[in-house]
Amino acid sequence: MSTPVVSVVMAVFDGAPWVGAAVESLLAQTLADLEVIVIDDGSTDATPEVLASLHDPRLRVERRQRVGLTRSLTRALELARAPLVARLDADDLALPERLARQRVFLDAHPQVGLLGTGAREIDLVGREVGVVRPPAEDAAIRRALIRANPFVHSSVMMRRSALDRAGGYDQSLPVAQDYDLWMRLARVTRLANLPEPLVVRRLGPGRVSAVRDDDRLRAEARVRWRAVRSRAYPWWCALFALRPLVVLTLPRAWRQALRRVTRRAGASRRV
Repeated sequence: MSTPVVSVVMAVFDGAPWVGAAVESLLAQTLADLEVIVIDDGSTDATPEVLASLHDPRLRVERRQRVGLTRSLTRALELARAPLVARLDADDLALPERLARQRVFLDAHPQVGLLGTGAREIDLVGREVGVVRPPAEDAAIRRALIRANPFVHSSVMMRRSALDRAGGYDQSLPVAQDYDLWMRLARVTRLANLPEPLVVRRLGPGRVSAVRDDDRLRAEARVRWRAVRSRAYPWWCALFALRPLVVLTLPRAWRQALRRVTRRAGASRRV
């Protein structure tokens, strides 16, 4: 088999309602020289049957016992053969020109090793609720990175060489594994985003449990503290590492209200 230009990695757990459309959006890309690697992370619904119904030689599916997103993505990366690695979540969609646009940009900017895009956000019935337009330039992304995650995980394309230098996903992090990886990639390569929405993110209420939200906040604090300790950011940026821990002390209802305010503040990013 010839080496593809792009390997797209995906992990899915009980994603039967969405995973078929996600994979088909990749197989329909204008950049056809790709492979799609899907790790079925121990699904208990019809996900295996949905994946088995998709017939394309570029699709590779591996079913495993449940190990979680981070370990499943690590396994997908072990199978990936291309010099460019892209991500898509099993409930999201890639617009047809997404991979081609990212490849053209990376060919023109060899110093960039991590490239994301903007995203349309829809609810579970397909209604558009917003458009995320992240910072585009390396300097702006680095300023934002210590405060929040300026990449849509489902949109990124990475150079395999930079990914390997950064060490891949940290398997000790069940959540915020993407945020941690971006922080480490920032030490070995330049960063960029295409602000145009080239993926569609499906949002739904109640998808993050209270325990998982607590884990995410702790992981964000850990990631930011490690960045400050490594001197990637000045000491006063430790305040940003403390912020998730402060949020952890708030009652659940207050956190939800804060999240709603943050989302409304993001209305300026809507089209």
